[in-house]
Amino acid sequence: MAFGAPDLLPGEAVRLGKNANAVVSVDASGLSRFAFDQLMWTVGMTGREAIGGKLHVTDHRLVFDAHPVNRLRGRFSIFLPLITDVRDTSRGIKKQIQVSTGTQQFTFVVWGVPRLIATIDHFRRAVTPEQARRLAGAALADYARVGEGLRIAPGIEAANIALREALPAVHALRSAITPSLSPVELAGALGLLELLDRLERDAR
Repeated sequence: MAFGAPDLLPGEAVRLGKNANAVVSVDASGLSRFAFDQLMWTVGMTGREAIGGKLHVTDHRLVFDAHPVNRLRGRFSIFLPLITDVRDTSRGIKKQIQVSTGTQQFTFVVWGVPRLIATIDHFRRAVTPEQARRLAGAALADYARVGEGLRIAPGIEAANIALREALPAVHALRSAITPSLSPVELAGALGLLELLDRLERDAR
């Protein structure tokens, strides 16, 4: 999960790194229901799962790196020029932010919300149209640095299914999951397409 120079695009630098959880929809991600799903309402996470990792703010993007002890693993990017809104959606002791683009919405559970929002807002406002064009070109030229999205970790997912099936009270919640590319798998690709589309429209 280390994120450093080999992962950065040309001219990019990390400005802030925070331990964070990316909140994903269990169904939309293609995950099986969590073994103790019937208790998730107690923490306000019905039908959702918090994927632990680290959120990096760079000059050009937000990068979420999931740590390996998750049912979803990998990395995805949110390009700063696409961010339309960053807001504090904390409730009680649960501190979180919501990041919106024209086509996607992301929720991160994270401490230090005011500083994080201020940092994101500062750097997203600093990106010029020329820098956005260079960013799109760099991301296309070296897409591997953008991130492959979050993908299911087969071993951990299999363990969850086995545990869930062993619990009679949860057994009835079993549902068939059709393997497909999910929104979290496609987050980086969708973001890059959105950025290219916006640059094309701006050039008209």
